[in-house]
Amino acid sequence: MRIAIVGGQNHNQETYGKLLGKTGRVEIHFYDGIPKKHNKRNLEKLIKDVDLVIVILGACSHASMWDTKKAAKKCHKEVLFSRGIGISSIVKQIAGKPAYTA
Repeated sequence: MRIAIVGGQNHNQETYGKLLGKTGRVEIHFYDGIPKKHNKRNLEKLIKDVDLVIVILGACSHASMWDTKKAAKKCHKEVLFSRGIGISSIVKQIAGKPAYTA
């Protein structure tokens, strides 16, 4: 499974990859959620190549959250919104625990 995580700090990427790898074969793609030039285009490129998108609500900008939601809809991808910023919240959502979906 290929997952895009939007939001969080760059140093969390390695930690997320290690811990999510324990849930099965998981490939992580990471976007820090800070709006940049060409934000929409970059997010769409990222999202079209994954199976699932997780937005960490407390760790990304509103602009990136909305851009992610629009890009996921355009690419027909599922989006989970995590209110928790910790890795345990993300692992629970991937494992099928209650999640906020769009």
